[in-house]
Amino acid sequence: MIRMHGEYRRHLRSGIRLPVVLKYANHTIKTNTLDVSASGLRLKRPEGVYIRPGEVTDVDFPDKAAMNVAATVAYIGKSHIGMQFYRRRFSEYELRELYDVAPSWQRLTARSKRALWRSSRRFAVLLTNTLLRSPINAMARPHFLFAVYGNQQQAGSYFTPGMARRMPPNLVLGFIRNQDKRGLLVASQFMEHELEEDSEKVRFYLDQLQRDYPDVQRIALVGRLPNFVMKAGIEITEPLVEGSLGTRYMIWDVARKMRERPQYSQQTSIVVLGGAGRIGNAVCQDLTSLYDKVIGFDPRYEEDREIGTDQGTILQTSSPAHLEDEKLYIGLTHHGDAVLELQQHISAGSLIADDTHPCISLTARERLQQRQIAVEKVVLSHEEFLMWPRMPDWSNRDIPGCLVEALVLLRQPGAGEGEFSAFCQEAEFLGFTGRMISPLDE
Repeated sequence: MIRMHGEYRRHLRSGIRLPVVLKYANHTIKTNTLDVSASGLRLKRPEGVYIRPGEVTDVDFPDKAAMNVAATVAYIGKSHIGMQFYRRRFSEYELRELYDVAPSWQRLTARSKRALWRSSRRFAVLLTNTLLRSPINAMARPHFLFAVYGNQQQAGSYFTPGMARRMPPNLVLGFIRNQDKRGLLVASQFMEHELEEDSEKVRFYLDQLQRDYPDVQRIALVGRLPNFVMKAGIEITEPLVEGSLGTRYMIWDVARKMRERPQYSQQTSIVVLGGAGRIGNAVCQDLTSLYDKVIGFDPRYEEDREIGTDQGTILQTSSPAHLEDEKLYIGLTHHGDAVLELQQHISAGSLIADDTHPCISLTARERLQQRQIAVEKVVLSHEEFLMWPRMPDWSNRDIPGCLVEALVLLRQPGAGEGEFSAFCQEAEFLGFTGRMISPLDE
């Protein structure tokens, strides 16, 4: 039940095994699938077959005569080959067709595995938050908490209504470690819409957190939770961490790396979509240290306004005409798919670094791709960071930006009190780095 950067797969994904034929370098290679998803395949690697990552091959499905796809080799393992479809996605209907041609025993096995996994996860959540809660808290001795929330659909993955009545209001859902600092992922049983609409539930959530964990040094607030907290009239002071410095550092580091790509090395300007927001306005200021001109685009601006800073210029505008010559974009809109309203004004060859919540959807990315507009997801990493179990569709080595501020302040409590540049230097010194990755398919 975690509302985070990660996207949630809604497409059917199964472990069915179907015969396939690869056509590569004038050779025909017969093998079978180990897994099928909307965006690619995992295949059994035949003996003596060597295909380099990056190669494009044709994949035929003999059991479905009309089905043929081009796929890029994403990785090669000792026993399997990972394939990513080349400018193609399986529809829900196509996935269902493939699923239906598998033998009945395979379909039964796939359904049983999914049911077993769902039941096991729910049982683990129940056990963790009843009989094992005290021992887990005693062993973890957390230095920090990551306070999150979710919606009804996400909550159903973790527990049933009957289970919810047997568990405490705030649930332990994961263990986090960064070097020698330990933390817990804790979620409220209140849904996102409840926290948004009822400030009393926000107060109860935070009060209960601090009663349950009186000794934690930092409580990082995820996503929109800082907005809910401020709406409830709660001042965000220690141990609460609003998280915007970590998010701003992540975007700043990624924006720096965007211009390091050869095709964008001459760019002297960048666009922040959603520049009038709480984070967006600060990001516009931050990026003047990297770019001569930052365009803060937002429909909420009533007129164009140019602001000079010590390092560069910020143009606040709601006019799409200012986007047409730009190539680099930071996505901070209220909803990722809002970018589609601007697609006709974004030129081919542009790159959007997506940090929207919810993210730019697969359907929207495909439409942007048709216009040769690339979208990549923004994440932060640290080589000594681990979250277990990982959040849905989220690498256990990647860190939400809102959590990084808490991790930095644990080591340098004064890092959030000075200039933003000082926080960046400290975060970089501690080993946190921004990255852009291919978005996860839904």
